[in-house]
Amino acid sequence: MNNLGPLTPYNPPNMNQLRDYNVNREGQVEVIWQPTYDYLTYAAAGQSQLTFFQRTVGSGGTTYADTNMLAAGQFPRPQEFLVTGVQIIVAQSALPSVVGTAAALLSNVNDLFEMLVLPSWLELTIGSKVYLRDGPLLKYPQQFRLMPSTQLAATFTAQAYMATDYCAAAGKYYAITPVKIPANQNFSVTLNWPTVTAITAATRIGVILDGFQYRLSQ
Repeated sequence: MNNLGPLTPYNPPNMNQLRDYNVNREGQVEVIWQPTYDYLTYAAAGQSQLTFFQRTVGSGGTTYADTNMLAAGQFPRPQEFLVTGVQIIVAQSALPSVVGTAAALLSNVNDLFEMLVLPSWLELTIGSKVYLRDGPLLKYPQQFRLMPSTQLAATFTAQAYMATDYCAAAGKYYAITPVKIPANQNFSVTLNWPTVTAITAATRIGVILDGFQYRLSQ
């Protein structure tokens, strides 16, 4: 592939370079940046394991908001996937509010601590081999979050206050040595906890495998 350099209005690709990015190339393989994701429910009572990427979009009422898997536990031929990094996303079910915000914020911190900081680990298995096993789950911080302008107000007599921000995992992006998942090869990601720990309410938790999808061009 030709090196385009920075794409700016003053540095457009020439016609030879443009052919590398054509979407209509019969019989040829193209590659795009397309993370693979799956979201499940972490039960309020807790659990010892959650297994991701084992359902397809449309099954059980799921939509592309829940997963973008087209085949359960594998990529259908001729698709292949090169995994380059991992993120874990926790979406709290309770929304911040003016009333009772302090208690909600404390619950948010405690729940994330129990889910991500306490002893836990992630496993990426392809075929019969584990290609990644590391913990705790806090090591896989999400690279995006809502950043509201936090507002605080207090009166000492009534002990009234207001806050509008939740915490989220933070840290270095978890990149891995790239590993390719071939077409029709079974794979899974599990989140594991040695101790079942209850949280405030059932919470949506997701795994994103960042990487490149290889598929036939049109």
